[in-house]
Parts: sequence; C-alpha cells; structure tokens
Amino acid sequence: MAGGASSLDGKMVVAAIDFGTAYSGYAFSFRNNFRLNPLDIDVNQWSGEDALTMSSKAPSSVLLTPDKAFHSFGYEAEEEYSSLVENEQHQDWYFFRNIKMRLLYKEKLSRSDTICDECDKPMPGITILSMIIRHLKAVLFKSLEKRGFPPREEDILWVLTVPAIWSDAAKQFTKEAAEEAGIQSRDLMFVYEPEAAALYCWQQKLQQKLTNINAIEDMTENEERTKFSIGQKILVFDMGGGTTDISVIQIKSKKEIHIVEEATGGPFGGTSINEKFCQWLDDVFGKNNMQKFKHENMSDHMQFIREFEQKKRKSEKPLCLQIPLSLKLIAEKTWGCKLEDRFEKRDVAFPGIKVKARGKLFLPSSFLSGNLILPLAKNVFAEMERILKKHSDITSVLAVGGLAQSVVMTSELRKYAKTIPVYVPFDSSVAVLKGAVLYGHENNVIKARVCKCSYGIQTMRPFEEKEDDPRKKVKQEGETWCKECFRVLYRKGSMIKLGDVSSYELEESFHDENRKEKRFKPIRCVLFRSDSETVQRYVTEKGCYEHGTIEIDAPEDGFPLSYECTVELEFAGTEIIARLKDKERTKTLRLDFIN
Repeated sequence: MAGGASSLDGKMVVAAIDFGTAYSGYAFSFRNNFRLNPLDIDVNQWSGEDALTMSSKAPSSVLLTPDKAFHSFGYEAEEEYSSLVENEQHQDWYFFRNIKMRLLYKEKLSRSDTICDECDKPMPGITILSMIIRHLKAVLFKSLEKRGFPPREEDILWVLTVPAIWSDAAKQFTKEAAEEAGIQSRDLMFVYEPEAAALYCWQQKLQQKLTNINAIEDMTENEERTKFSIGQKILVFDMGGGTTDISVIQIKSKKEIHIVEEATGGPFGGTSINEKFCQWLDDVFGKNNMQKFKHENMSDHMQFIREFEQKKRKSEKPLCLQIPLSLKLIAEKTWGCKLEDRFEKRDVAFPGIKVKARGKLFLPSSFLSGNLILPLAKNVFAEMERILKKHSDITSVLAVGGLAQSVVMTSELRKYAKTIPVYVPFDSSVAVLKGAVLYGHENNVIKARVCKCSYGIQTMRPFEEKEDDPRKKVKQEGETWCKECFRVLYRKGSMIKLGDVSSYELEESFHDENRKEKRFKPIRCVLFRSDSETVQRYVTEKGCYEHGTIEIDAPEDGFPLSYECTVELEFAGTEIIARLKDKERTKTLRLDFIN
C-alpha cells in the first residue's frame, strides 16, 4: 500500500488515537458499519469525580507510583494527584502533563530524552508516551469486549494523529513508543491532524451536516453547497491544545484530495490561553497567594482552570467564573479586605472586569480576545494572511479543534478571513479524531501532497574543475571525485503524488585492499534536507541538514567486490519509505531519524 500505509486486509476495526498536548482520546468503527455509514464512529466518553461534564477526551495527564509503575490517566490521575498534594504525600509520586509539547517539538530527538514531572523528577519520555498509548489501547479493548467483540491484535488497524508540522524524528519517536505499548508497526499508520479534520468535514458535507457560521439565513441549499464542493480550495485552521496547524486542501473528487500548501502554524492553542490566564491570576491575586492556593487546594485549582477552559468556548458574553472559596479566603487574609473591594482598585481592575457577591468573577469578551487570544495568536493569523494571499482562489476556511468551539476565537478568525466563509463542524473538538478513523478506512483519499523541504542524499560524482570547490576533491581507486555533493530527490514546493518514488543508483567498489573488510559492514546512506528555496550544491552549505540515515545490511557472505543497487524513496504518505533493489533481493530499509 502506497505511503507505507498498513494493510486493511483482515482488519475488522479501525481505531484512532489522538494524543494531544492538553487532551487525548480514542475513537473506532467497524469495517462493516463504515461501508453502511462512514460517520458511524464511536468516541469514548471520559469523566472523573470532580469533572463538570462528560468529555470526548481526557486530560493528557499520567500518574506513576513511587516505584515508577503506571497508576492512572486523565481525570483520575489529576484527582488522585491533587489528593496526594493536599495531604503532603506526593513527593515520591510522578505526575506528568503537557507531555507532547514539552517532548516532541524539540529540534532534535534522542531515544534517551527525558521529561520531568511536576516535581522535576525525570523519566524517559518514550516510556511515558508508551504508557498513555498502552492505557488508551486497554480502555478500547474493554469497550470492544462490552460490545460483544473480543478483540484480537490482528483484527485492529491503529491510526495515530500527528501535527502536520511535526518532524520525521517526532513521528519515529511516537511509533517506537506505540511499539513499546504493544502495537506492531505493521498495524499502525499516521495521519496529519488537519488532513484528518478535512476528511471528516468533507464526509460531513457529503451528508450535508456541515454548518457555515457565516451563512446567510435565507441562503438556498444549492448556494450553500457551492461554498464547499469539488474543485474548491479550503484552508484548514486546526486549533488544538498545544499548536495551530494551517494547511490548504483541494478537493479533486469525492475520493481524491490534494494537499496544495506545506503545513505551517505555531505553538498557539488552548493550553497557551490557559497559561496566559494563569499568569494574569498571578498578577491579580499575587504569585505567592496563587502558589499557596495551588499547593493547599490543588483540586480547587484544577476545577477553576477546567471551568475557565469550558466557559472560554461558550459565547461572546462576559465569562462568569466562580472564584473558589479557598482562594478567596487566602487572598482576603493577605489583603486585609474583601475581594470585591480589592477589585475596585485601579491597580488590580481592568476595564469591564468585576467581582460580585459570593466571589463571582466577570470577564468581558474583549478581555479574552485582547489580553489572552490575540497576543498569542498574532503569528498564526499572520501565516493565515500570507497563505490567503498566495492562494487567492481559496473559497472556504475550516476551523477545527477544541479552540474552534470558542466563539471569541472564531469571531477573530472571521475578521482575518474577511469575505471568505468560515465553517465549523458541529463537533469540531473531535473532528481530527473521527477523521483519523475515516483515514484508516480509506487512506488513499489523499492523493498528493506538496513537498515541504528539498530532500536528497550525500553522494560523490566526477569532479568538475571549473565548477567544484577544490576542497571537495578526492581520489579513489584512480578516479577524481567531488565529495559531499547534494543530490536532490525531491524539491521543496513540488507536488508528490501517492505512489510516486524517486530513486538513485548506488555503486560500491571493494577491490581496494583497504576496503575489502568493509564488504561485511552495512553501507550507510545519509538523507539530507534543505529548507531553502534554492537547492544547495553541497550538503555542507548553510541551510542543509542531516535528516536521517539509511543502512543497507551486508549479506551473510558480504557484498560482492563490485556492488550495484537501487534505493527508492517514497514521500507521498505521512512517512518516508525506503526500499532496496539489487540482484539478490528487494526489501524495505530502515530509516532512522533519531539520535
């Protein structure tokens, strides 16, 4: 299957895991149900004792026992850890949250990379990630058992969602964590989050379930359909917990979608807004007061932030938050006055912010947009403007992700989109998750993607006296060669179709006495990337980076004295696939992107 996708042969269930910075969850559907109704997708519902409502995702929080064994996940982990903190029993336990943002957005990754818990105790990041995947897998298996379907590993195809701006190293790190969690690589595939969301929204449109938040009330059904139809370009604005991904898709037919703009975006999401709100609380209540409140009443603190998390999405009306009594008492004791009186002072109050009787905090929508959203979102909005200018034929904007539920956020988005209509699926927070399930069933719908970098290999070629750098000249077996050359396989900005491959011929000579012992060692090929619009001549030039390595294992009796082979590289899917072809064998090669 093209793109390195796992085969659906013999699979009865497609299960997707959306591992997010703030929240994670899973969804699944049966193959037979998909054929009858593609949108018949089951999403797990999570809750905790102190959770305000049931939710389709749980906090991406993990609690380990003092002996580093898995204890709990999600709401349960947060509530248990809160109890431990309030009873001064948490020091030896391990509590992790916001793992994805802290671990997988690094420029370089190593299998030995660690992540620190809330008390700065380190643990291997791949171990924590695998614990989350293993737990979600176990919960899914229980759900399938309740449905009367005793699960078998070979019956399930797994789809993991990844941000489109992720590196190949981050994807490999995640895949190895999934393998550690018991999911075989042959049963696993990735899907880019904005692409998954687009697939889901397209399927909704096919069933006429997508709502235009800019729609004019008297618009006819036929007029409405033309805004999101075959041949159109759509900008996908995926606002998650940690990042915002921006991509552009073009719908070629009911079964063919092209990705026509390289993914971009930045570290802006719901978590950023929450952190900004917590900084404001520090400024208003005092950092010491907030630390005391969080330490002595952690469950109240978590509940307070959850309430803000939910209500910031609801409407453009002022947010009404209940200040916890424990925080109110701490602050009033420090200030020596009532909360309401303190907020009336100019050094604390902001225009429109009020505290009324019984600790009711009112925040105007202008505060949410002007103080919390716009300062953080300006870079991604600037990227959106750039893309809209580049693709003047974009007809629609799709806003998905948890933050797309915020009326304030989508209101700002409409301002930047101007006359272009903005669509929000009715369940935007799970659009990526459900779209990932759809992708698992029909992963060949994405027929082409634009190449985000120039990729090539380090090679040697005959030295050109007038053109090449004299420092690159080497002699080998009587021939004069130019070393460290960048041979381009794919160019930045080019469209790569599903199934397309780029190949290069590799020749190795072991006749020289000094090279004969190398016949029994792997041949190492280095894959390079360039982010520059102009492709470099040498891999040592600025803007060219070592991207990954390919190793060709030596046969048991060693390579022949004169060895020739072809290495094929396929980029059209979500993973780069390398294949070897020589006189004796055809096989898939391992590409390693992690140190």
